[in-house]
Amino acid sequence: MIKRSIQHIKFIWKNVKRKPSGRIAGYFILFLLFVGVFADLIATDQPLFVKYKDNIWFPAFTSLWNEERTEIAEDPITKAKETIQFDIAEWKKMDLEFVIWAPIPWAAEGPDIFNRDYTSPFDKQYSSKDGNVVDAPFIFRHHLGTNQRGNDVLAGIIHGTAISLKIGLMSAIIAGIIGILLGLISGYYGDSHLYSSNASVILAIIGLILGFFWAFIARFYVLFDAMEIGFWFATLQISWSIIVCIGTSLVFAWFGRFFWKVKWLKNKNSFPLDMLIQRGSEVFEALPKLLIIITLAAIFKEKSVGLVIAIIGLSNWTVVSRFARAEMLRTRELSYLDAAKTMGFSDLRILYKHALPAVLTPVIIEITFLIAGSIIIESSLSFLGIGVPDEVVTWGSILSAGRQQFDAWWMVVFPGLAIFFTVVSFYVLGERLREVLNNE
Repeated sequence: MIKRSIQHIKFIWKNVKRKPSGRIAGYFILFLLFVGVFADLIATDQPLFVKYKDNIWFPAFTSLWNEERTEIAEDPITKAKETIQFDIAEWKKMDLEFVIWAPIPWAAEGPDIFNRDYTSPFDKQYSSKDGNVVDAPFIFRHHLGTNQRGNDVLAGIIHGTAISLKIGLMSAIIAGIIGILLGLISGYYGDSHLYSSNASVILAIIGLILGFFWAFIARFYVLFDAMEIGFWFATLQISWSIIVCIGTSLVFAWFGRFFWKVKWLKNKNSFPLDMLIQRGSEVFEALPKLLIIITLAAIFKEKSVGLVIAIIGLSNWTVVSRFARAEMLRTRELSYLDAAKTMGFSDLRILYKHALPAVLTPVIIEITFLIAGSIIIESSLSFLGIGVPDEVVTWGSILSAGRQQFDAWWMVVFPGLAIFFTVVSFYVLGERLREVLNNE
């Protein structure tokens, strides 16, 4: 199934590249992915390679897994020893024998004391050499300016690329998994293909009510304390509560098979699964998403990127669910699914082996739009100072800092362009995917 889906995606990509717009958007997104993956090596104040006192080190690479690595350098003549901690060493002021700097030799959170207070890309910039303040060489210039503390804007945009793509992709995956799962079972079973006895339905409702009481009401203070401890611990506790709630309902429903002596209770009726999922989706969509996201983000005292990913992902599954359901309704009428049912295959095998590959590729188109929307939401939250930690540099946080100084136009223009081109690229790619799919 996975191999067949990959082959289909390769075929679609070949057709997407035939138009310049799709080709440009696709390669721009690949460029962003490259920048995001290697952001710690593209923009860092630690050298990629350095030779110092006959020692050869790779500080930027080493810091990827050991930020506080410490080495002792011994002077070959005086035998004096010097302790160097890679993450706090002032490499630019050291008398290095040989050095290879990163393309952007500045960290996103590393201030430059010589170019503080909103230095423009076109202003005269300074650096230190042999204890004297001199004009900054080209490689050490801040090509997109600095903020009030002297942090390099270009380095912030590069590291913000990693954060934005991480949030966009991961939240889209979460929304995609939930949406595809609910859309598949909603479209496959509908309102008349899933049967359950009256006893099982009644007991399932009773179990759901009791499970909700045990999982959420009785554990209210446990959940509240978990939210104060941190996002991941709160996620564990909330997940356990959901498992308890659903598990209790299923256990109660299982006991419905023992009511076979009561005629009315043992009668089986179609279970309106599709209606319940769709009505729940409509109710969820009617709620103001941004307000929900802001409220949930405010509940957790500890900010984290994982919190933003989870909140955005859990609030965007309805779009994917509707699209997956529509594709499943179309696929359900195809002859090969009827043949699979005739051969006695289980519903789980039919959904996984036969239905999912047909639904997965079209849903990927909607996920591309979802990624663009998630990036906009993340930028909005960062602009408002909600969600991500204050020390994490994102496109939205740079924009937010730029509004404090209207003359610092570079802090608004450059991150704004990054958001604009990224979102447009995902939308263009999604439209091209849709055109190719419609012409198949």
